[in-house]
Order: sequence, then C-alpha cells, then structure tokens
Amino acid sequence: MKTRMMKKMGWMLMIVGMMSLTSCEVELRPWYDDVHHCNYTSELCSRTWEESWVEDGNRYTQRLDFYNNRTGRDYLRIEYRNGYVSENAYRFNWKWDNHDCVRMEYGPCDVSYLDDIRIYSNTLTGYLDNVEVYFKGRW
Repeated sequence: MKTRMMKKMGWMLMIVGMMSLTSCEVELRPWYDDVHHCNYTSELCSRTWEESWVEDGNRYTQRLDFYNNRTGRDYLRIEYRNGYVSENAYRFNWKWDNHDCVRMEYGPCDVSYLDDIRIYSNTLTGYLDNVEVYFKGRW
C-alpha cells in the first residue's frame, strides 16, 4: 500500500513539475495609459481634429475624435466634382502602441496607426497609415 501511494505521489509531482515547466508568463498591460502618456492623452482627447485636402478634383474632410474611455470616431466627408456628397463615420478603439504612436482598431483585422504624433499650437501632426497628416483642432 505504501509503495502504491508513493508511486501515485511520484506521478502527481511529475505532472505538476511538467505543468510548471510548460506554463508561460503572460504580461497583462493595462488599457489605460501609464504616466508617460497622461499629458498627451489629455491633449489628444481635448478636441476634434480636422484635416481637409483636394485629390482628383474631390474635396475630402476627415475628423478624428479621441475619447478618454479609449474609443473614438473617424468621420470622412467626400464632396465629389459632380456635386455628390458622401459622409461616413467609423468607430474605433484606441491605445498607445508606444511613446508616440496610437493604434486605432476599427474591427477585426482593420487597424490603423497614427505614428510620430506631435501636438503643438492646436495642430496634430504625424503619419496616418504612412501618409503625412496635419490636423487642426476644433473646439
């Protein structure tokens, strides 16, 4: 009986040991900013950011709103040469990807990056999916 109990204990210890060796450590990063992004987050969320441009004779206006609860809205208006107007609003979740980059998640497999962010004099500059942008703040 003692030998059978020792074998069972040995198997149990071996199973526990194997489980501990195969387990991995997962880092859970908080959704909210750390101290380094606190000021930039308040500036980013303080107003609507708007940029307009003309391409192929069509006038584009894009507005970005970032909210403190890590959601946002991307509004795009296109005024076509023929007078037709298209307006679309897209919702996204956002978070800081590194010290100067925001990851904007519109849905599964639909992610945009606003990289190299600079906020100064009511202007937000950077690269939105590798395209240089200059947004002006609207209060």
